[in-house]
Amino acid sequence: MIHFSKVYKQGSNPTNEDAYVENQKRKLFAVIDGATGLGGLPGKIAAETIQQRFCMGKTEESLVDIIRKGNIDLAERTEQELGRKMEEITKEKRSTCGVAAVQLQETYMEYAQSGDCMIFVRYLDGGIQALSYDHVMRLDEKALSDLYASITNRCYPTVSKETFQQIYQEEKEKIVPTLVENRKKLNTVEGYSIMDGTAEAMEFLNYGRIPLQEVEKILLLTDGMQLHKVEEDVWKETANYAMEYGIECLLHEVVQQEESDIYLQKYPRFKHADDKTGILLKFG
Repeated sequence: MIHFSKVYKQGSNPTNEDAYVENQKRKLFAVIDGATGLGGLPGKIAAETIQQRFCMGKTEESLVDIIRKGNIDLAERTEQELGRKMEEITKEKRSTCGVAAVQLQETYMEYAQSGDCMIFVRYLDGGIQALSYDHVMRLDEKALSDLYASITNRCYPTVSKETFQQIYQEEKEKIVPTLVENRKKLNTVEGYSIMDGTAEAMEFLNYGRIPLQEVEKILLLTDGMQLHKVEEDVWKETANYAMEYGIECLLHEVVQQEESDIYLQKYPRFKHADDKTGILLKFG
């Protein structure tokens, strides 16, 4: 028997760009994190397109087959929305999404991952294995570091929260070129994988299968579920917390952190609150 729990919460932006798949009959589960193009298409388009393909998937199709077809659907939708061919649409304008998906078989599990959605497995002896690596965070951390360095240069030690927020917004506009450059690296060896409707997206998709021997729990998370202000490996600490206390408690902890720092001074980040989605599967 598999015990299933899920959290799904919109962040501070007007639209929730996360999505999820919960097909307990087929033992198919996924979390999806849409990313809006810089001056381009909403991330919700990519997230919902991939989600819909998962819902349409046939029993005999593998995870990779489903995602490949969803990626083709996304290309068609993108071309319809912008009235241009994919090769004419710059990377930063596209609607994209990360995905973390698993499908359980009798003795093994298939998995597929792209972007900064993450997959973790915990075994009966307490060991935790990450099946994915967050390449997006590597680029975001550099941009975030530059942003807060610029803010620090303009702030006095006792600057008010309101003044900090004004400076934050002004400096954030200045790092847009850096964010554009990061987007240009998607689906390249210098950047990160992401579903964007191109053939390159499938070339950089992380996928495989592992045996279910001694597997106790499986965790799927979008990056909005990350704990803030972790000194060591943030994803490792986040996974440990969720495996130990449950994803509901993880969600509560992250929301509490963000609510205690509405002016983004204590926990450096790009927005007050990101969309948050998590799925925890427990074998019992």
